[in-house]
Amino acid sequence: MADEQAPLLSVQGLEMRFGERLIQKDVSFDIERGTIFAVMGASGSGKSTLLKHLIGLLCPAAGKVVYHGEDYWAAGEEQRAGLRAGFGVLFQSAALWSSMNVLDNVLLPLERLGRIEDEGARRDRAMEVLSWVGMADFAQYMPSDLSGGMKKRAGLARAMVAEPPLLFLDEPSAGLDPIASRRLDDLVLSIRERSGCAVVLVTHELPSIFAIADDSVFFDSETKVPIAHGKPSELRDTATHPTVHAFLHRENPDPVDTSSATPAASKAASDT
Repeated sequence: MADEQAPLLSVQGLEMRFGERLIQKDVSFDIERGTIFAVMGASGSGKSTLLKHLIGLLCPAAGKVVYHGEDYWAAGEEQRAGLRAGFGVLFQSAALWSSMNVLDNVLLPLERLGRIEDEGARRDRAMEVLSWVGMADFAQYMPSDLSGGMKKRAGLARAMVAEPPLLFLDEPSAGLDPIASRRLDDLVLSIRERSGCAVVLVTHELPSIFAIADDSVFFDSETKVPIAHGKPSELRDTATHPTVHAFLHRENPDPVDTSSATPAASKAASDT
């Protein structure tokens, strides 16, 4: 039974592996309602892999993923399906169904979850959410007719049309120009204010992270453990770990010492 006093999402000692290959271990954090939580780290550190564990696509090697006090992987399939119904997901490419227009894409979660029985009421809800993201005038457009930013906005509308308490956004600003990226940030903040949902955000975009994230975790690709937690804008000013500091300040890491390299290796390096 759901515990309404528990954190919306609690990750406890999570370990992620692909076979013998360790991705990250000792991952623990809580996300409260209304929080925008950023997952940060270098490319390949396991950020999107974490997202797949959180939405039930991958089973952890160890640890727990707990929603409303319920251990997702200890639950039965019917119970897990009920928990998944509380997720909204915006994928990197928006992942709109190419054979459906924008409106039908947004209607799909309402039809599958069956929370609004009346067809007209479902349509009204879908159009309402499309208006929130500035896409109401494009409801009849096919995905192939949309720009990258419009696809992301349509995908965001689909992700939150059923009013999930938790939104997962995987690289929402990828491929967008700075203006479109800023508009998407504003949309995320607006949706949080309208619905009170929590947001888990995977992104490399530092302006977005600093502008909207309340809390975060930072994955280290070398040690395979989280090395920082906290509000990104505060970590930017206070982090002492060199990897975190370099990432948040867009600085080059310490240069690699090549003084002991062999002549052949040095020549190869100079030729690249």
